[in-house]
Amino acid sequence: MVLVAFLPVLIIPGLLYGRTLIGLTKKMHAANLKAATIAEQALYSIRTVYSFVAEQRTLTAYSNALETTVKLGQQMGMAKGLATGANGITFAIWAFMAWYGSELVIKHGIESGRIISTGLAALMGGL
Repeated sequence: MVLVAFLPVLIIPGLLYGRTLIGLTKKMHAANLKAATIAEQALYSIRTVYSFVAEQRTLTAYSNALETTVKLGQQMGMAKGLATGANGITFAIWAFMAWYGSELVIKHGIESGRIISTGLAALMGGL
């Protein structure tokens, strides 16, 4: 029961990462769609692009559209790094579980196998 108090600390970073990732993925899909549309239009009307000497303008528009995806990719990487780093709290919870479990074994005579299996189940369930 003591470990249940720590479960929100394990669950909340995963939930926040999931929500952030969904939002960033939608934005990245829209940015990729914009870049693909520019490339498709340029290839479809290659004669017009070539005759009006619009290669540089088309290239700039395509590069700007892809620049958005780079920024979104960096944000996705930062979100993943924060979520992964937040899971480092599991070591502190494991240490607390070991200390509290040893207290239960010494003072109350509870079986150590039950404490370890319960702690592992709670910790892995929270992750």
